[in-house]
Amino acid sequence: MSKSEKMELVPLDSVATETDIEILPDFPAQVDGREVWVTAVLERTAVIEPAPGEPKLLVNRHRCLVDPKRLRFGVLAARHAAKRGREAARRNRAAGKSAA
Repeated sequence: MSKSEKMELVPLDSVATETDIEILPDFPAQVDGREVWVTAVLERTAVIEPAPGEPKLLVNRHRCLVDPKRLRFGVLAARHAAKRGREAARRNRAAGKSAA
């Protein structure tokens, strides 16, 4: 990365998102001055791959410097799955009452 790009890097934990929005994986970052690839973003940590074929590591999000313009965001799938489950349960209960 060039020096101008380094100026744009911010700690991953400083990138704020809404509660139901998550940072999607698969983007470059710097950890301790070394370029890495982020393969998963968790609540307080990130899974990084230092280089292809090297073992993945778990690091604190504040150690991962990223360019916020390169991040992608998505809706938490678990929340939607839970909502679909609750809605299905309501429909099943309603169908059971109407059949009786």
